[in-house]
Amino acid sequence: MKRVRVNNVYVYNPAGMDLWDARTDLKEGTMVRVIDLPGCPRANVMGHCHVAHPETGRFIGLVFTASLDTVAEYRAYLQRKIAAMESAQVKR
Repeated sequence: MKRVRVNNVYVYNPAGMDLWDARTDLKEGTMVRVIDLPGCPRANVMGHCHVAHPETGRFIGLVFTASLDTVAEYRAYLQRKIAAMESAQVKR
């Protein structure tokens, strides 16, 4: 299970149920900040965390921790995706 740190900024890259049963209006590639809310389970409990806008702190919602990538992880994901698309183009 992937763990995240409170107050760190991550890139939203939906995984698991966030792919089809999203409870937020987040789009892939959106930057978010992990937060802990008073009276709510802390980040990483049961693989979930609350997120907010990284600059304004406006609450966004609850997401799977697996849906949050560091910038480096997201960059590597995009590079793999581009490489796959390029290899598919060459095979045509």
